[in-house]
Amino acid sequence: MRNPSPLLAAALLAVTASAQTFVFRTDRWEVNDPFKMDTSVMPPKALVDPKKGIINLVRGTVERTFTQGGAEVTNTRKLSDVQQIIWPEMPRLIEARANVNRGEPAKALENVEPIINLFEPLKKVPGSLWLEATVLKLDALDRLNNDAALGGFLDALEKDEAASTPELATKIQLARLLQRSRRGEHESVIREADDLIGKMDDTEVLARLHIVKGASLMATRKYEAAMNTYLRVPVFYGTEQEQVPKAMLGAALAFRGMDGPAVREQKLEETSFRYLRDIIITYPVSKEADEARKILPKEEVAKAEAEQKKLVAAGLLPDGATIKKSAVRPEDDQSANR
Repeated sequence: MRNPSPLLAAALLAVTASAQTFVFRTDRWEVNDPFKMDTSVMPPKALVDPKKGIINLVRGTVERTFTQGGAEVTNTRKLSDVQQIIWPEMPRLIEARANVNRGEPAKALENVEPIINLFEPLKKVPGSLWLEATVLKLDALDRLNNDAALGGFLDALEKDEAASTPELATKIQLARLLQRSRRGEHESVIREADDLIGKMDDTEVLARLHIVKGASLMATRKYEAAMNTYLRVPVFYGTEQEQVPKAMLGAALAFRGMDGPAVREQKLEETSFRYLRDIIITYPVSKEADEARKILPKEEVAKAEAEQKKLVAAGLLPDGATIKKSAVRPEDDQSANR
């Protein structure tokens, strides 16, 4: 048999890569998506492909049934034998991320908990979605502003071996900083955030650290320092689109805090309004856009929403989504270094 052409081989590889697959030492099994299972019967039956493996979390196995010599034969492999996971990103995980950004933490938790449970026994396996789902849960709990729930989850995570991985350890440290900021430990939070900023090179972590630091600076009425801190996010870490609207809202509030008779000629309220309008235009379905609508006068909200619709109609913005670059204007960039 001739080898397939390069184009055909690439197509076959793409099909394989798009399927949920567990790689063992000697072979690989495609498995059914457990979120597309008929759980009304026991054991659950696959709705996708009965020839693919079915994950059984209770037994810690993957089972695959096939016909051999007219009889059904079931092969079983242990989840502990999985050496690699190939798993396309789940719609449920995408929706959980959108829930967090829209300020719907309870819905995010509903979406993310089953993913954490699914990958719990596979958390150390390359390709597992456990870490991504766990970080999303941390974000959702933070959005809930429920320190008891967040603290309990952090306590459990810190006892887990997975907490020693650099990425999760950093996210836990960030969550603890947020807790301390909400408890009013602002001076120590600012110092620790500064220390971590000097040591990190991950842009997402750096963006989050600036937002935590900015919040504590705002709480201690250091408005200009807070403004400079927040604006570093869209200017230097603008690719971290989930963090940019938080920073823009913080900067807008900082400009409002700086405003007063002594600086009236600087028109800081107008600058604040511009940032709030940009949030509504660029991140219309975010929690920060909702906050901006509460702060802005009605006529300013109407102006921003009309501009947003105009940009969508012109194809310059996707409907209801965010753009892929920072919404900060060149003249605003200069204020980050004031």
